[in-house]
Amino acid sequence: MRNPLRVFERNINKNKKDDFEIIKSIFFYDIFDIFVNRYQWHNLPEEILPMYIEQTLFWHGLGVFIKDDIAGYAFMNVSLSGLPDIYNIPKDRIAYTANGYIKEYGKENSCILWNNYSTMPYYYKALMYADAMAHTWKTKGINMYAQRTPVVLSSSDNEKMSFEIVGEMYDNYLPVLKVSDSLNLKDIKALNMQAPYIVDKCEQELRDLWSQVLTSLGYESNPVEKGERLVTGETAGNNGQVEANRNVGLILRRRCANAINELWGLNVTVDFNSELPTMLNGYVPDKYMQKGKEGDEIE
Repeated sequence: MRNPLRVFERNINKNKKDDFEIIKSIFFYDIFDIFVNRYQWHNLPEEILPMYIEQTLFWHGLGVFIKDDIAGYAFMNVSLSGLPDIYNIPKDRIAYTANGYIKEYGKENSCILWNNYSTMPYYYKALMYADAMAHTWKTKGINMYAQRTPVVLSSSDNEKMSFEIVGEMYDNYLPVLKVSDSLNLKDIKALNMQAPYIVDKCEQELRDLWSQVLTSLGYESNPVEKGERLVTGETAGNNGQVEANRNVGLILRRRCANAINELWGLNVTVDFNSELPTMLNGYVPDKYMQKGKEGDEIE
């Protein structure tokens, strides 16, 4: 087995595409975790995991609450089929799970939960953002790499082996390239690319992308970085979009919670999972409060 401490061997046969996919997956599952954690389900039956509800909505865009005679209450994947009703929703609901459970339900004994009004899973949007973040991350790495010694190497076919050795030395961050005096350096040419420094711009782009992700998930976010203090308008400039995105999921979840409460006599409620002292969460700064005694005239 290869010695894990031999760091210089790690780049041998390394697939750059695989490296990009790993970075993309890291961003993707960071977004996935935030999505799954953004709503709080209260008073659910013990059989139902809140985490699984949000996971199902992330991947599929919808799911179904059912009450099985044996398993009890459950939330499952659902496949809609049959003739549509007046709202263009198929009447038959086939609930299924990975362990082989499959059973057909209807309106009288199940409730559909939609992630959004378009019925589109958030998976596609998370994939889009993760791809953009991974490209930005890789671009930042390439630019940082180029700052070290931005150079293009070329050589004749006669010096192909020597050229590959020198290139590998360069790739392994060696401060001094030690070569034999028999190497014909005249056949190996270097072109300085003088790449501009854009690492700071890549970092800002990543902050902008994360801000877009948080906004789409209903969280307040401000990607602006300033040395001085921000004014209120700068920190709350996107509150309207944040509230709109938050309510898309919240209203549908509360509607479904009310439906299962009426169907089975439960007391399930749903809230957005945020405790930040912001106006969207009901926090009003003192400077916006009218002070005075009862009966005083309001200015």
